[in-house]
Amino acid sequence: MQVERGEIIARSLTGRCPNCGAFGMFKHWFRLNKHCTGCEMPLEKEDSGFYFGTTSIGYVLAIIVVIIPICVLVVKEVVGMWTGVIIGIVGSVLLTTLLYPLMLSWVIMSYYTMFPNELPANSEASDET
Repeated sequence: MQVERGEIIARSLTGRCPNCGAFGMFKHWFRLNKHCTGCEMPLEKEDSGFYFGTTSIGYVLAIIVVIIPICVLVVKEVVGMWTGVIIGIVGSVLLTTLLYPLMLSWVIMSYYTMFPNELPANSEASDET
């Protein structure tokens, strides 16, 4: 394999293409390019351009980073219940909005970490041998 799992993970965690390492995956904040601008690897998996796996990642991050700490503060009576609810909702929406591009990268990372031979760079390497 030309691109090892560790390299796929390192590239994807920083929002770079897992295939070539270029910062050419994003069309704008909420949308991927159809292909990486560095290596032309196809990126869009669903017709809308969105990866539904980001929803799962967003839920988990919101629960761990926002909801659980707010629940603890409400139980310890540091903040009131309705204040906690409002902070939880606003915080969850802000967190998932701010991290959406990285969550797209993480979904792509999880796929290619499980199936590294699906990367074009690795497919070409296996074709040559």
